[in-house]
Amino acid sequence: MRGNLAMAQPEITLERLGEMLIFAAKLVDRKGPIAQPILDRCEREYLAAKQRQETKGGSQLDRVRKLMGANAQI
Repeated sequence: MRGNLAMAQPEITLERLGEMLIFAAKLVDRKGPIAQPILDRCEREYLAAKQRQETKGGSQLDRVRKLMGANAQI
């Protein structure tokens, strides 16, 4: 019952993802390219979580305006 286990786990915070990203970078420094996929995954997860956090309070229109720079007329 893998699905039940996933539902019981709490959300991973941005701070925790940052810690995991640093750990993965140290791992790549020690073990070499064999560990690079772990760092790549941690980086993607961190950036996605950061983007979700930044857009949480605003509208999608605000997000797109920010993406396009300054005050895009939409």
